Amino acid sequence: MESAGLPDILAEWTDFDQAGYRLGRLIGAIPPERRFGSLKGIFWIDGFPLGIMLDEILESMVKAGVLLKNDDLQYRWNPVQPDPDGPLAEEPLPPLQ
Repeated sequence: MESAGLPDILAEWTDFDQAGYRLGRLIGAIPPERRFGSLKGIFWIDGFPLGIMLDEILESMVKAGVLLKNDDLQYRWNPVQPDPDGPLAEEPLPPLQ
């Protein structure tokens, strides 16, 4: 498991595949012995449920205002904490099936 929290892990702009990998490690979905290079394809190729799940979590965090996302498909922790009682700025993601 990662020793730092997600705010520290994503303190700087991080490419989507690396952000997904780090999130997966943090939540225990990716075992510590699996290195990024051995899993990079799950973020680039359609049809890998783990990659899809991690992408959906990152996108949900953007919609909630917890993460920021730039045009280069990079994520970083939002330094301005979102209002947990605030409404969504856009439509929520559809329910997972």
